[in-house]
Amino acid sequence: MAATFTFGAGNARKLLRLPLYALGGLATLLVPRSSRQWAFGSGIGLGEGALPLYRLARERLPERTRLVWLATTDAELGAATALGLDAVAKHSARGFWLTLRSRVLVVTHGFGDVNRYATRGAFFVQLWHGIPLKKLHLDSPATLRIRGVPDHRLVRAVLRRAYRFAGRGIDLFPVASELVAPRIASAFGVHPERIVPLGDIRDDVLLAPPASEARSAGRRLLAAASGAVDDGTRVILYAPTWRDGATDPGVPTVEEWAMLARWLEARDAVLLVRAHPLGLGDYAAGPAVSDRIRMLGSDRLVDVTPVLAGVDALVTDYSSIAYDYALTGGPIVFLAPDVELYARKRGLYENYRVFSDDRHVTTWQHVLEHLDEVGTGSELGARIARHTVWLREEHFDTLDGRAAERVLREILARTGGGDATAPTPGADPGAPDGIRRARVTQLAFAEVDGVPALQVTVEAPGRETTTVRLEGARARVEAPAAPNGVRDARLPLLVERWGAAGLALPSGAYRLTLGGAVATSRLVVDAALPPRFTHPLFHAQLRAVGGGLELTVSAPLADDERGRTAQRRLERAYRRERPQPENAVFLESFYGQSASCNPAGIAEVLRRSRPEVTRYWSVVDGSVAIPDGDRRLIEGSREWWRVRGSARVLVVNDWLRKRYRKRPHQHVLQTWHGTMLKRLALDRVSPGLRTRLAVRRESGRWDALLAQNAYSAKVFRSAYAFTRGTWDEGYPRNDRLAMGADTERIRAAVGIPAGARVVLYAPTWRDDRTEMVDYLDLTSFAQSLGPDHVLLVRGHSRTLRYGRDLEAERLVDVTGYPDVSDLLQLADVLVTDYSSVMFDFASTGRPVIFFTPDLAHYSSDLRGFYFDLLAEAPGPVVRTREELLDAIADIEVTRERYRQQASRWRERFTPLDDGHAGERVVQRMVDAGWL
Repeated sequence: MAATFTFGAGNARKLLRLPLYALGGLATLLVPRSSRQWAFGSGIGLGEGALPLYRLARERLPERTRLVWLATTDAELGAATALGLDAVAKHSARGFWLTLRSRVLVVTHGFGDVNRYATRGAFFVQLWHGIPLKKLHLDSPATLRIRGVPDHRLVRAVLRRAYRFAGRGIDLFPVASELVAPRIASAFGVHPERIVPLGDIRDDVLLAPPASEARSAGRRLLAAASGAVDDGTRVILYAPTWRDGATDPGVPTVEEWAMLARWLEARDAVLLVRAHPLGLGDYAAGPAVSDRIRMLGSDRLVDVTPVLAGVDALVTDYSSIAYDYALTGGPIVFLAPDVELYARKRGLYENYRVFSDDRHVTTWQHVLEHLDEVGTGSELGARIARHTVWLREEHFDTLDGRAAERVLREILARTGGGDATAPTPGADPGAPDGIRRARVTQLAFAEVDGVPALQVTVEAPGRETTTVRLEGARARVEAPAAPNGVRDARLPLLVERWGAAGLALPSGAYRLTLGGAVATSRLVVDAALPPRFTHPLFHAQLRAVGGGLELTVSAPLADDERGRTAQRRLERAYRRERPQPENAVFLESFYGQSASCNPAGIAEVLRRSRPEVTRYWSVVDGSVAIPDGDRRLIEGSREWWRVRGSARVLVVNDWLRKRYRKRPHQHVLQTWHGTMLKRLALDRVSPGLRTRLAVRRESGRWDALLAQNAYSAKVFRSAYAFTRGTWDEGYPRNDRLAMGADTERIRAAVGIPAGARVVLYAPTWRDDRTEMVDYLDLTSFAQSLGPDHVLLVRGHSRTLRYGRDLEAERLVDVTGYPDVSDLLQLADVLVTDYSSVMFDFASTGRPVIFFTPDLAHYSSDLRGFYFDLLAEAPGPVVRTREELLDAIADIEVTRERYRQQASRWRERFTPLDDGHAGERVVQRMVDAGWL
């Protein structure tokens, strides 16, 4: 199957058609529209929500009103005519004229569903084609490109302007629920008043008839399109989305097709493959293996929604079909082998782990394992069933199958053609018109015993509710709830994180959610929203959005410090001022995300030996714990800018930012954050001119560069063109590894049971990804280690702001834990890939395993290495999950086998990590006259 559309090509074609748009726009100014004429079209052909709305309008509107279906192909034109529709080819002169004259235009995919050059001035109804999971138009980087034109910000700006202009032409955009409305407003630039939760018309066919009738009708359509299917035969539908010209990575291999055929035969099942009409992938090998594998192409079945009730299980990835299928109550298995790459390229409105219940798989073997659990009493089977309910109740407002009636009433009301509040003829007034929601009746910010909190009163009669919580990506607070309702829940806004009390929640959005058998964040808000709450550690603002409540937590910046304009003003003042030198050290680690690493080791020595030196920590917000006696600086605050110019010494472990201007009294110590295997800066393959200039400008700000060993010093001089001397003193962050640490305190803070063996998995970040890599299916991998193990999962600091913490039995996601040195102290075994922790961990003498499934890609395409890891690694290098499990199980044998290599590794990379590196660094600062 060949792809027929990409965003880049589509945008290029639109640019070439600008003269036609201009001529069409002129015609709309000269030709009046007729209120007695409506035109319909759909991007897939004869189907989607446009077809049932056409039929309902034909039934309800006066006979003198002409309804025309605008067809794209001759086949569609013939099919529409055969169904008794008044059909015309949209690209013909007649199609242009009918579009030009129609008062109402109804489409499912966009302006091109009718004659795109004659839409201006009509009442334009955009039905869309499902609830969006993947980001659309203005929200997605994939859509803001033009084929043959460089991906430049000016190009993106022009396309954004064009999309916003088009969005202003949409007069009514029905959506499935209030939760979906903000996505559409953001993606299309449509005014929120025009986005109305009336339901998705294409789903009426699943909801209006009784379930048994819908299933029978679906089975008949399936038989007509793909061949006979016995009533007792299990029907599995595989329906991947498209990838903007890329091939579906879920296409089974030859071996997997054979495995699927055996499984289907053994279970009397049929697999129907519904490739996206615009997708790319060769599925022909499947039907060749077995007649139980069949194609369900758009050439045989234009609209797939009506057959979903006849399907017994769905396998999909990021397609909106998951939401539609959830209305049938059927089970869904999520096959997503490229989830991180897809999310980065296209973008998703929901975190995929939440959308998929954190049980998406990457192979067909795991798909079959999940399908075998469907309908059983197992934990996985129950999760699959609950998740279908969650998809349905969270994303839809009405389940009555009357979306078309509501949309028609809304069109008539907005065009002056009828009363939108009048009862719909033939409707049953006693039928349910929505899902019963819990109600929020009181909201207030308050301080009780000095602890700020959000006080909430929620009424949820008849709903099983165990907790009420504020849920974000990396943090959560909750309070218990009564079984049949929630009364006066108090949610603290200062929390304990990793053993440190009194911290703010990390900045971000937190959705008010009711926990239970099926959680929900969909709430009716019957309470006034309190004003913004300000606290020395955070600011908090409540807003009603997406059919629920969202608490936004932000850094405690004053009004005149907040926003780009304020920051530019503060920066100008910083650059103009000549501050008095202050006997202080400005410390920053990982761009203010923690008070850790080498700066923390240096600060600890300063605290003991030079207490008169003020220690300021630059942090992003009040969620970052700082050591007692040190001072917190919120990045971007007036005081932050002041200290950045007055402190005698700046100690950082990554690049300086915000256009740092060095004063004559200042010195900068760049500690960096690890010995390197992967190539850095100027040593990377073909760095661009912009990169080369940025690297030299940055390294020119440093007075000294700390190196863990002689090897690192040599690399730094090359990678950063650093001509000043390096300080080869070892890493202060590893002093605690050499001297010992309070492991019991750390185990308690992390939540590790007594006696459990700790496996720390700490992969590095990838230049082509945002979230942590997961080649292991970590939640299930933790179970495979055995009941006496705990798996700690540590993503790189660059992945901290993305994704969500993993949650599973015997697994603790410690990506947000402030100091990796503590975790290295706990680990009985380290599993990493190309991360610098491989060097730090060496000083413990404990075993390390290298899990490198993408070794060739990483070393050749992404970064490149300074030396051959396979030849010098102090532990086994494995590439599969099974090999890793074996290596952990046989770790003592492996440890002995690699004893000599591990010894050579320590001699080369950690000879200076003796517990006194921090003391040596501080002494050099003193000797150099910095303090």
